[in-house]
Amino acid sequence: MPELFSPVDYAVPAFVILVIVEMLWARRTAPEKYEPKDTLTSLALGTGSQVAGLLSGAFVFGLALWLYEHRLFDIGWAWWAFILCFIADDFAYYWAHRTGHRVRWFWASHVNHHSSQHYNLSTALRQSWTGFIALSFIFRIPLAFVGFHPAMILFVGAINLIYQFWIHTEAIGKLPRWFEAVMNTPSHHRVHHATNPRYLDKNYAGTFIVWDRVFGTFTEEVADENI
Repeated sequence: MPELFSPVDYAVPAFVILVIVEMLWARRTAPEKYEPKDTLTSLALGTGSQVAGLLSGAFVFGLALWLYEHRLFDIGWAWWAFILCFIADDFAYYWAHRTGHRVRWFWASHVNHHSSQHYNLSTALRQSWTGFIALSFIFRIPLAFVGFHPAMILFVGAINLIYQFWIHTEAIGKLPRWFEAVMNTPSHHRVHHATNPRYLDKNYAGTFIVWDRVFGTFTEEVADENI
């Protein structure tokens, strides 16, 4: 087993810098995009979510280790295993996120992420404190039973979380068509956070928007209707 680092620890300084950069952009071009109390609320919820994760993480990781001891396959630690685990984890995330919107029990935990009236990078940090109570981990933890080591699942899950940070912005328009076809982007995720009737319950993807395209939950952002 290789010694894996925590990607989020290295990403946090970048998160802070990018939020400041976006705030400077908004101050010049669209000051209504940021509101101090809203931003502080997002930061407070993000901090609380990290504390809640630390308190419950040992139990979830221990449960994953138990499942791994009864695994179906010995996948190991080859480089391709990380890629396969990332894709599988993102697939599991899609269904966790979709259920988080469609089942009231899970929505009660996820709803605070959608509670802001603004859409900016600080909104990405507005996370739930009650994911453990809601049992949200049940969607991704079966990967350990398949044969992915829990440390690997934790590692790729952190990469997925980091990816999803930058798509919470209005500062970036649509990207090249080939990228928009495969990857989740700010345009796609703005649709997900919108309250327009045409956009409700769409674009659940974490990293790969292809899951929404395959399972019929994809909707394009249109230019003639404001988010």
